[in-house]
Amino acid sequence: MKWWFLLFLFACPCMLMAQQFQYPLLPDSIKDRRERITYMIDHFWNEQSIGDTANFQSPKLLLDYLYLLQQEDERRIDNNIKSFVSLACKKKQTFGRILFWLDQILYDSYSPQYNEKLYSKVLTEVVASETDSLMKLIPSERLKMMSKNIIGKPANDFAYIDKNGRQHRLYDIEAPLLLLIFNNPDCSLCHLNEERIEQDDFLQDMQSKGILKVLAITPNADINDWEKHEYPIMWLTGFDVDGAIYRNRLYDIQHLPCLYLFDKNKSVLLKEANYERLHDYLERMRIASH
Repeated sequence: MKWWFLLFLFACPCMLMAQQFQYPLLPDSIKDRRERITYMIDHFWNEQSIGDTANFQSPKLLLDYLYLLQQEDERRIDNNIKSFVSLACKKKQTFGRILFWLDQILYDSYSPQYNEKLYSKVLTEVVASETDSLMKLIPSERLKMMSKNIIGKPANDFAYIDKNGRQHRLYDIEAPLLLLIFNNPDCSLCHLNEERIEQDDFLQDMQSKGILKVLAITPNADINDWEKHEYPIMWLTGFDVDGAIYRNRLYDIQHLPCLYLFDKNKSVLLKEANYERLHDYLERMRIASH
């Protein structure tokens, strides 16, 4: 977030006269729900509202806009993002703030509104826009990282050692489902994640039946701390002794713990997930199979 925060500060050196934001007024003649949403989106922003810094002191308006936007079909989403970015990039006093908030809302994997697919659409339009090259640096880097381990595509392979010093690769593991957990033995949230998965009867049952395997990888820590740490007994564990995962940016590890779920072919089912998203996904999978 540091780079976006700099844009937040330096792209907005002055405060304009604040105007109270006016949500679009729906004509009484529009009764259909979808048509009402479309009207709201099409009339949400104008030259004045998107250039007023007071409207972006918090992410509230952007959250409202994104909520409405995601009610639309893919074509409408694409068209509206293009129009939104085209208008926003002309407003230098607010564009940095807008990008800052969108990064927190859509890209931060801890955000309840995390949506990498939608964010990549936004950043693609930013890179193609008429904004200056400085504002395109972070979007370009974000897009490079998001192009790795895409949902539905094969995951990046990597090597690791186990606690006996033997080397393995991710793709050597055979399982209907594989949960990859990036962790650190000194991370308290990682310990909590271990406990929650261990106490989850549903996940334990999947492991006992061989449906799910868990691989905990430590990508960057003291190897002695990793060797001393006791992981759950059914987990596979590994250490990135060469530091290749971070050095080659094989995975976009925003926070620890960081969870990825793969199918039997190592295609990505979930990325940058947490325990809640994992449990909900597997529960929906279970229900769909019955």
